[in-house]
Amino acid sequence: MFTVENQATGSQFQVAADENILDGALSHGLGFVYGCQNGFCGKCKATLIEGEIAYKEGVPSGITPEEIASNMILVCKCQAKTDLSIVATELESIADIEVKTLPCKVDKIEHLNADVAKVLLKIPGSEALQYLPGQYIDLIHPDFEPRAFSIANTAHNSGMIELHVRLIDGGKFTNFVFNEMQEKSLLKIQGPKGSFYLREDSNKPIIMVAGGTGFGPVKAMVEHAIESASERNIHIYWGVRSEQDLYMTLPSKWADEFDNISFTPVLSKADESWKGRTGYVHEAVLADFDNLVNYEVYACGPPEMVRFAANTFVKKGLFENNFFNDSFDFSHQASSL
Repeated sequence: MFTVENQATGSQFQVAADENILDGALSHGLGFVYGCQNGFCGKCKATLIEGEIAYKEGVPSGITPEEIASNMILVCKCQAKTDLSIVATELESIADIEVKTLPCKVDKIEHLNADVAKVLLKIPGSEALQYLPGQYIDLIHPDFEPRAFSIANTAHNSGMIELHVRLIDGGKFTNFVFNEMQEKSLLKIQGPKGSFYLREDSNKPIIMVAGGTGFGPVKAMVEHAIESASERNIHIYWGVRSEQDLYMTLPSKWADEFDNISFTPVLSKADESWKGRTGYVHEAVLADFDNLVNYEVYACGPPEMVRFAANTFVKKGLFENNFFNDSFDFSHQASSL
């Protein structure tokens, strides 16, 4: 393992000898700027101040001999051979992230239960989408109005975008996704969009409240926290109608594997076989916490759930500026029609 220091920000992180510098930075939660992640576009150029690097697959086309002579490097393709000191641009805010319109191909469609499908979209190798976990994209098909879907995977591999799509009765687009759309179909995406993302400049414990496919962006944020070795306590509450609507077992696995993560599923229409929590998901949070003054809450799902959570959590001491939400309403349309 080698230590990389970014003199532009003072940040430091560890990279393995066979790991490119960009992957090391992203896995530690650092917002290094990048584009294609394949050495073509040159957006991830940085200046090498001290140390030695190598390009395992040869010098990529996105950097010129003149730039190499000036100690420029492409962090998406080079590996550290010693400890390094570099100067690299890091994103400081959501405003620094470029909104792009990109082509994509449907890589895989997996039905997770009767009315939720996981759709994997592959972006061409010459491109990549830089985003903050929790944000969403507009999915563009020529026969439909653009539809917004939350990104359900961490940004570490931003050449592949995961979406959780719920089938809506009478919803033309979601019916198309479930019944007609084929793997290898060509679409476009536009994004990233939205201000729902994990605030990493805080050490407050986190309460994640998901309703239905609102688990998608929660999944992305928790995956990012795990990758960056965050020690913040994360309490995940997932509200659904029935046990079959808990379409992934990941939260239980996280809770088993990590001491700082807990998971509470809440069913609003449970049958007699269910032994867990019942009722509305925000009420489960209220029952478990006497005072929310020292917490951050991230809520994502139906508008009613988000609204009830906001109103009731504030009454329990939560500061309004510590409540972050993404309401799946018609203005956003994430996982809607």
